[in-house]
Amino acid sequence: MKTLTVDLVRHGQTLFNILDRLQGWSDSPLSAAGLQTADETGQRLKTVHYDHYYSSDLKRAIDTAHHVIVPNQYSQAEPTQLKDVREVYFGSFEGADNTASWLTAAKPLGFKTQAEIIAHGSFSQARDAMHAADPLHLSEDGQTFETRVNRGLRTLLDQNQDGQRLLVVTHGTYIRSLVLRFGAQFDPLTVFPGNGSVTTLTLQTADNAAGFHAEVTAYNQL
Repeated sequence: MKTLTVDLVRHGQTLFNILDRLQGWSDSPLSAAGLQTADETGQRLKTVHYDHYYSSDLKRAIDTAHHVIVPNQYSQAEPTQLKDVREVYFGSFEGADNTASWLTAAKPLGFKTQAEIIAHGSFSQARDAMHAADPLHLSEDGQTFETRVNRGLRTLLDQNQDGQRLLVVTHGTYIRSLVLRFGAQFDPLTVFPGNGSVTTLTLQTADNAAGFHAEVTAYNQL
């Protein structure tokens, strides 16, 4: 059995974060505060020995990764860009107002927010609700998103050796989805992962449908 320790870092604050816009596969630049947060995260992690760096292939994650990696005392290698650790795709809602978009998606279910859908149903149901509300049905549904996430986690296991530690710079909803699945002791509905926060995942090969076993051991460390 192979076991990896994966530190998941949420990217720094962006313009769309400030404007409270949905930011999935679309991108907006890191703000001055976002760059500062990335640098501060790098300072916190500079004594951690990472065997491999990864980021999603979206610019806000790549830029954050560079700032986090530079001060590391062991290695300043380029991050491997991994599409499967991208944020959720919001389809026609990309760049739209966060609150208004979720009101549209949740209303047919009798709710007002994404958190209410998840609390009374599941994260996957929230994805399905947005997919159904999307006029072009481009938004990732629950099964599509989970399949992509599972593929990405298996890639990390395939590309690394037993006992290694990885840094993965990714996105808030992606991280929250993992905590909801694999971190029952945490409450990601009340506390969203902060920009620059670190969430730690233990990842193991397993003979099951997913091909792995995972456990969140720390959440939203700032």
